[in-house]
Amino acid sequence: MTMREDRETTSSSIDRRGRRRAQARALTRSTCELLNLPLDACATACVAVMRYYARLDEEEAGTKEDTEARWMKASPELVVPSAVYLACKLEESMVRLADAAHAARRVARKGVETCGTARVVLDTAANVMLEAGEEERRREAEALAGYEETSEAEEESGELAGATYYAYKDRILELEQEILRAMDYELNTEQGHKYMFHIVRTIGGGEELARAASAVLLNMLFEVDGVATTVDAPTLGAAAVHLASVVLDCADSLKSSGDKKWWEVLGFDFAVMEALELRYLKQKESSMRH
Repeated sequence: MTMREDRETTSSSIDRRGRRRAQARALTRSTCELLNLPLDACATACVAVMRYYARLDEEEAGTKEDTEARWMKASPELVVPSAVYLACKLEESMVRLADAAHAARRVARKGVETCGTARVVLDTAANVMLEAGEEERRREAEALAGYEETSEAEEESGELAGATYYAYKDRILELEQEILRAMDYELNTEQGHKYMFHIVRTIGGGEELARAASAVLLNMLFEVDGVATTVDAPTLGAAAVHLASVVLDCADSLKSSGDKKWWEVLGFDFAVMEALELRYLKQKESSMRH
């Protein structure tokens, strides 16, 4: 392989990993919305997914073998429900593993029209294979337990059922441990929206600003690559409040101290906030073009 071909291959791999992260964020958001999860569970799920892929990207970059089987094993269709299930346990939101798995798979395979949830197209779908003889043993066990046999129509529909569900479940539980390792077993995720709500109250913002800032914060978290793993929660909350106040044209009415703006009084670095806001706006503009 020539140096040029090597550079092109490396660039292609980087682009593919970037698309996988973007697709994973989109699938995480749609899955959380479909399950009607609270903000803290949504944020924790996003952080868990992005930390997992950040570590995986580093590991893959150091390997020569980049097989399709490796990508299928780490498909967002499997990683997302595992992260959502873990996040719900950490944030004490009652969601079953089966619900998370079904929601993510439905969004990835065909969307949920009744809920207005569009399909999130993935470059690499999951391909969970049962070990030899395992599927037959599962079917026999289900028959003995009195469960109805999974029909061909159900299997073709893409719904999780029977032996296929148990294969997904096993892989999702394996991934839960991998995600925890990627998070260095830090079970408490700082929540940007908690800082955001505190900032709004402190600077005299109202309910409208809180709602707008909450929407901006979630958009930053789910739409801008790297935010979940590189931006600290207080700065994320402050940037969301500032940008929302500009959009609502209420920035001048917020509390300040003499010539100092509220972010100076509270000790935030405006240059860092502004850089994050510009990244977000650039991403929004790019999304609108495509």
